[in-house]
Amino acid sequence: MASAKSKVKVFSLSRYVKAALVRAVYERDENGVIVAIVPEAAGFFAQGDTHEEARANLEDVIEGNVLLSLQLGWDIPITPGVTVKERDVSADTP
Repeated sequence: MASAKSKVKVFSLSRYVKAALVRAVYERDENGVIVAIVPEAAGFFAQGDTHEEARANLEDVIEGNVLLSLQLGWDIPITPGVTVKERDVSADTP
């Protein structure tokens, strides 16, 4: 059997989401909707009728985008306070 090397990212998703939410900016748009955005992270934005709803929606968006990025092998945005380590792992292949 041959051994193939691959890399995995190791970090706490809940800590990542919390750290990203701390960096979020909230603004009311011209229609009165609250828009929440993490400025340094492309794709990390959401909206809601209230600050709480916008924050909850943003939390879901951050988690979903990170999981999708991991599944597709894309880089995830660097978030201050969270270290994302890459670890080599061996997988047995027939």
